[in-house]
Amino acid sequence: MRGYLREKREQRGLTQQDMASRLDISLSYYNQIENGDRQKNLELLLADKIAHFLGVSIDFIITEETKLLQQSA
Repeated sequence: MRGYLREKREQRGLTQQDMASRLDISLSYYNQIENGDRQKNLELLLADKIAHFLGVSIDFIITEETKLLQQSA
């Protein structure tokens, strides 16, 4: 689960629907990304868009994704 996405999204006062709309994807697809069910290896372009909408750097996203990969290994 990508708890860091949920935390940052909520800090910005955004819903999952807000994020899905901004990313031009369905709500269910965004939900699956946030839950870690889809995009197991988050695509760079998508990660960059998410970082932009959450007001964080791409480095933050990469660091958090690396932590998740290390935890699952």
